[in-house]
Amino acid sequence: MRAYPFHLLILALLLFSCQRGVELDLGPRLDLPQVVPLRQESTLVVAVANMLSPGRAEPYEVLAQHLAQAAGLEAVVVQRRSYQAVLDLLARGEADVGFLCTLAAGKGLEEGFVELLAASEPEEGAPYRALVVVPASSRARSFWDLEGQRFALVDPLSNTGAAWPRLLLGAKGRTLEGFFRQVIYTYAHDRSLKAVQEGFVDGAAVDSLVYRSLAKKDPSLRRRLRVVWASPPDPPPPVVVRKGLEPRIKARLRAALLAPAQGPVREALEAMSLRGFGPAKKEAYLRVYRRAQP
Repeated sequence: MRAYPFHLLILALLLFSCQRGVELDLGPRLDLPQVVPLRQESTLVVAVANMLSPGRAEPYEVLAQHLAQAAGLEAVVVQRRSYQAVLDLLARGEADVGFLCTLAAGKGLEEGFVELLAASEPEEGAPYRALVVVPASSRARSFWDLEGQRFALVDPLSNTGAAWPRLLLGAKGRTLEGFFRQVIYTYAHDRSLKAVQEGFVDGAAVDSLVYRSLAKKDPSLRRRLRVVWASPPDPPPPVVVRKGLEPRIKARLRAALLAPAQGPVREALEAMSLRGFGPAKKEAYLRVYRRAQP
């Protein structure tokens, strides 16, 4: 009998024994500090959602340090498992800056507790959109071929990793739970890709920029996976600040993002398939959020 690593057996049992909507853990998560340190005038608290698992989140830490230095403050970086957890920190005033996806930012804007700082700018020829990926060996040739299969979503507030599949199905009067045999949440785009590659799911919806950046590091990813659907382009993920942040600090942060990137900051952006940041329009993010509402 073939022997399987213990952690893979546990994951397999979890995946096949649980009901729809379970969470799949494919690697370590960073959710520290659990309690945000008491705010001080000398610190800038930057919150990052797990768009990437902790081992791949270094570019966000570089950007956080860059912003804090521009503001003349000390960076305190906290990473949270979900977009909602980051929104909660911003809403309570426990974080100053947030790196969020397009949909989550739209929710914060709609509810009035965040303001836009700048919008990320993808590399030329690499628009921000949702991708549905399957194993290269899959018989699926379209999203609709995945009916009755196992599917990975990233986060309930992920635009590319959850909202677009819901929109596709909703347009035909279908639901995620009614269309797929099982839906799981991975809480990171790279974990969703790993879930597809390791056969835990039959397909996944992911961020095109994350897919592109990971494929740069590992070109074989494009041979192991196949894209069967891509959404129209959307406004790219922005950087937001809590409402009420001191205008002087906000102006310094915005100037730091809009300035041409150099050195480690430029390398961090390239690792994220970004060329920089530009002005952000509130209405564009509100449209994405409102579009996703039932």
